[in-house]
Amino acid sequence: MKKRGIFSGIILIGFGMYFLLERFSLFPSFHTWPTLLFITGIAFLGQAYIGKDYSAILSGVVFTGIGVHFHLASHLSAWPDDISALTFIIALGLLLQYVKTKQALLPTVLLFTLSIIFLFSHRLQQVFTSVTFDSLIHIWPIAFVLLGLYLLFVKKG
Repeated sequence: MKKRGIFSGIILIGFGMYFLLERFSLFPSFHTWPTLLFITGIAFLGQAYIGKDYSAILSGVVFTGIGVHFHLASHLSAWPDDISALTFIIALGLLLQYVKTKQALLPTVLLFTLSIIFLFSHRLQQVFTSVTFDSLIHIWPIAFVLLGLYLLFVKKG
């Protein structure tokens, strides 16, 4: 199989199986648009890892992750249904792409850290109910400003 045909092959197989299962009324809860996103993501991941086109990792993780996210959000009441799950999916995609390309470590770590904080912020707020934590939660953007100033003016190179 040619490396450039990996994405097209996986997409055709995945969509073909999707429509066959729909035709025979098998697994009706999976006949939704998140399943099509999932299939597209798997095709991107196949292109990335089989075809060694590592620039497709982020796209693959985002499409697959969003498909899985919407399936789980519709079936599990405990699944987070806000933007924090989506930022985590993007951060995971950046992390997996960094592992292969060794590029963009700082944005990856920052987004991954922020997404973990956003995912667990409600629980953290319950644990730390002190005045200090409540006041810090309102001024956390200052950390971005300070980090940006550090990167622009202090760290040269």
